[in-house]
Amino acid sequence: MDNYCLSRFNCVKTPVSPVLVGDVTIGGDRIVVQSMTNTKTCDVEASVKQCIKLAEAGCQIVRLTAQNLDAARALGEISKKFRAAGFSTPLAADIHFLPATAMEAVEHVEKIRVNPGNFVDKKLGKAEYTESEYAQELEKIRLAFSPLVLRCKELGRAIRIGTNHGSLSERIIRRYGDTPEGMVEAAFEFARICRDLSFNNFLFSFKASNTRVMTQAYRLAAKRMKEEGFSAPLHLGVTEAGFGIDARVKSAIGIGSLLFDGLGDTIRVSLTEDPVEEIPVAIALARLAEKIRASKAISGIDEGIDFYSYHRRQSSCVDLNGCNIGANNPPAVAGTSKPCDLNFPIKKYSNPSDLIKDAEKSAVAAEIETAKLPNFAEALKGLPNVVLVAPSAAEGRHQIGEARIFAATMKKLGVSLPIWLNFNREKLAEQNSDEMSRLNEASIYIGSLICDGIGDIVSAEISEDPEQNAKYLFAILQGARARRSKAEYIACPSCGRTLYDIQSAVAKIESATSHLKDITIAVMGCIVNGPGEMADADFGYVGGAPGKINLYKGKKCLEVNIPQEESIERLIALIKKEGKWSEPDAK
Repeated sequence: MDNYCLSRFNCVKTPVSPVLVGDVTIGGDRIVVQSMTNTKTCDVEASVKQCIKLAEAGCQIVRLTAQNLDAARALGEISKKFRAAGFSTPLAADIHFLPATAMEAVEHVEKIRVNPGNFVDKKLGKAEYTESEYAQELEKIRLAFSPLVLRCKELGRAIRIGTNHGSLSERIIRRYGDTPEGMVEAAFEFARICRDLSFNNFLFSFKASNTRVMTQAYRLAAKRMKEEGFSAPLHLGVTEAGFGIDARVKSAIGIGSLLFDGLGDTIRVSLTEDPVEEIPVAIALARLAEKIRASKAISGIDEGIDFYSYHRRQSSCVDLNGCNIGANNPPAVAGTSKPCDLNFPIKKYSNPSDLIKDAEKSAVAAEIETAKLPNFAEALKGLPNVVLVAPSAAEGRHQIGEARIFAATMKKLGVSLPIWLNFNREKLAEQNSDEMSRLNEASIYIGSLICDGIGDIVSAEISEDPEQNAKYLFAILQGARARRSKAEYIACPSCGRTLYDIQSAVAKIESATSHLKDITIAVMGCIVNGPGEMADADFGYVGGAPGKINLYKGKKCLEVNIPQEESIERLIALIKKEGKWSEPDAK
């Protein structure tokens, strides 16, 4: 672990060089909220109408897809009519595959997003690249990308260099794999060109639907920026998060945990819903993170975490009322409702003798202050039936940092007992918050620690309904990739590239498959990111042509151009054929 990260991951806002997007500054004290239209960009009237709705809802930058030259030209009319309606909100163009569309779009919008995975690189079917071949491909990138950079420099535009897990180029994958390292290197190849051309008005993004991959990529990027002398802002997002509560939980885990660590300057919450619904979710995360960042935090503390790869903390196994906690067991859910794994009381301890006395009678869930752990060390090493509860934060640390330091202190003392993450009302940053705000905080606290490998049992006070609390906790564990308790859906938020009605399709697919437990289904609007972004899915439902669906098993396309009205039945048939189907329980 390097000193850069020690000073970085204690809720200290990372200093960056601000980027100007029109009259919006990315990289200041305020976190900028973004979204994207889902209209056809060539439908100028519909696109302008949605831009207005997003701006009125509080969206500070509105992005539109420019999938071809016609769409890129349409951006000019959209911008004129949007400005004529009295809105100064900057517009951004989303570019894939065609540098020519970027050169047209830059004339009309304040920001260009390019995906290094497909902006220039083509799939050549090569098993490996020699150093000479690799250098030749880099030169192709320089020749294609430099004109855009120079034009952005002339016009005062901004560029987002945005990599997506699952849509990396063949060349990058052959050398780095489909990994956070590959995501970072792909983006930095473009950033080095910007620097060589003395263009600094750019920012990065490293999105994934997998919250672990996402957080690792952004943390690695922060480390690499320090090493290479970059100070670009970061655009955060969990891509293809899906819909409903699960998507909000997953977004809070991925986006919120990085914001709490001081990383991130602008965010987009991707929901398979009306884009306007994204804005209040994003604003809530942004304002909460700003409040946390504003408090004075202790920096330079070794939290004992490998921030760049996942390793679950090693612990012993403890039996709590017949439920095995720790070791290789998936994290358990504690509460008072039937869906929970167990109901077990937590007790605070201030001296070892009381703990020893109680542990002689039965298993114990003990809350001990981090500073007092050394006094308990010898007693804890001799007590095999104790689970330790991460305590409330000491002054100058937020709750996530406290739990990390608690785990690091246990390791230093040689104590390997399981850790219980209990998010109670005392740990709320906003004491008078509503249920969704409490869910945000609980998702960030529990989800980010689980992604860091800390936590063997979880509980939370979010809702007044214990059964709803249990559902929230299972959603958090699933969003953190720690425990699967129901079907999971990776679904894109829809944009102008979408080839069918994705929102109704998602609702129908969920209705038909939600009873399945051990399955992930990706519902993707088009083939631009579809096959790549559903890398973790068992099955894929992808728009292949207008109103037509392609079905995938993993990354392999098995059926093409199915009429949408037949597609869900065909998806179910494919799931059955692959032995992943079970009939719903009779009610």
